[in-house]
Amino acid sequence: MRLAGLTAALLALAGAAAAQGGSEALSVDGAVEIAVRNSPAALAAEQDIIIARQRVSEARFMALPQFTLSGIASRASLEYPAVLGSELGESYLSPAIDNSFYTLRAQALQPLYTGGKNTNTLKLAKTAHNQAKVNYETAKADAALEAKKSFYTLLYQQRLNSDAQDWLKRARALDAALRKDAYEDLEAAMLVSGLADRAQRAAADEEAAMAEFQRALNLEPGSRPRLEGAFETLPVEADPTRSLVTAMELRSELKSELYKAQMDDIAVNMAMVRRYPTIYLGAAYDVNAYRLQDLSNSDRRYGNWLASLAVRFPLSYDVWTQVQQRRAQQRQGELKRSELQDKIRFEIISAHREAAAWQAEAARFSEEVRRMKAGYEAASRTARPSMAALRALCALCDLERRSGEAVYRQLMARIRLEWARGRDLPR
Repeated sequence: MRLAGLTAALLALAGAAAAQGGSEALSVDGAVEIAVRNSPAALAAEQDIIIARQRVSEARFMALPQFTLSGIASRASLEYPAVLGSELGESYLSPAIDNSFYTLRAQALQPLYTGGKNTNTLKLAKTAHNQAKVNYETAKADAALEAKKSFYTLLYQQRLNSDAQDWLKRARALDAALRKDAYEDLEAAMLVSGLADRAQRAAADEEAAMAEFQRALNLEPGSRPRLEGAFETLPVEADPTRSLVTAMELRSELKSELYKAQMDDIAVNMAMVRRYPTIYLGAAYDVNAYRLQDLSNSDRRYGNWLASLAVRFPLSYDVWTQVQQRRAQQRQGELKRSELQDKIRFEIISAHREAAAWQAEAARFSEEVRRMKAGYEAASRTARPSMAALRALCALCDLERRSGEAVYRQLMARIRLEWARGRDLPR
């Protein structure tokens, strides 16, 4: 019994904590922060930055000397000289050796000149690191876009549901106060039924918007945050020129294409590097003995050392074909960047025009709703309830719905404009 009571108390505390967490106010900025923090795409892009950073370190290591320490134990019975493979130390074995042969080797290899291969590899790794950062910013921008859309969609659906329930309540009260004949009774029932159907759809749409909001923010299915924010239009700049300039500087997709251009240029250089020679300096020191314990005895072991300078001249048929391919890919990148710039301009101009148009439409609807509501309230105080009053109530409900739709469309266009320009507009 005591255990059951303790369990019930813990469950009650957990429920209270969940209820308290679900009632916390969440602004659009808070929603964006949560969406970015919980976005799988942004988290994966963040790991890509770590991978690219490590590849930059690996590219730097290519210019450093490469050291090798090896120990070889051989047992052979030879009638003819043999050479061990590269994995076994590349040692020459004479038939005169004993059955057992031991070698300790230290080797160093330093690239002196690689025709620019190591330098271009480092540049390519750094550019890939910068591009990974841009891809992370792109993933964050996409997550913020979805969060803003779902936030204002949920706010819009909550407003529609609240208004629909309020108008339905007023219509039922007015219907109950009416004196009407059979036809008027049928008409009133149809009007009230239409409002009831609209209220039911609004409630269902609000639940769907809540589910989409939870998905966009990657929240738990049971969480129902309380939105904090006014459902009203947010103005946009009168001239889209500043947005165009901002987009050319900050748009992540354009930055990514610029880094791809650098990578294409490096790829051309890498293809031309194949014409140049490579120069390596190598050194090795061996300690050999016929018995393992003789490796520590200076009188019974044999030491070899060597230093080599190697120059390699590549002779390849496909050098120029590779160069031409890389230059063609470079040209493709230039054309793609030009197309992307035109696309960004179109997105900004289109979103700006739509936001400005719906902003003016929302202002007109808002003034009309205010005026019509005032007239309806004044008439309801002086005139007796009638079918005309019920029809006017239904028309006013529809007008308020269209006014809310204009506000919603203006907000959606403004969100698209912010995404297209790469930076939020001032509020």
